Amino acid sequence: MKYMSQKHKKTINLFSLAILPLLLISGSVVAFGQTNISNTTQTSNQTGASSDSNNDIIQSIDSGIASINNGDNDGAKKSFYQAELALEDKPDLSSVEKQIEASLKALKDGDTNAAITHAEEAKKSLI
Repeated sequence: MKYMSQKHKKTINLFSLAILPLLLISGSVVAFGQTNISNTTQTSNQTGASSDSNNDIIQSIDSGIASINNGDNDGAKKSFYQAELALEDKPDLSSVEKQIEASLKALKDGDTNAAITHAEEAKKSLI
């Protein structure tokens, strides 16, 4: 009986050691997946609430940010100019237009981080 008990303990210990990493890994994957799903849902809800005219501006801003991230500052300038042109007929969105102008100025100065920050602030005001 005593021999079976030790063998049984070894089996349980080995099983526990094999399962423990799997539980730890699967727990972090589930948590990461849940975070991404909730972030996607929030973004979808916010974008769906904005008007169609703002969607074009938001797309131009997103395109500009993506261009900066890809190292294409000229493409970013073009996208931000498109957004700025779309904003000129909307006096109620003058603060957004000022953020886009600040983003363009930051790009001219070579400060891509500031350009992205201003563009994201402009986008938040539209959502």
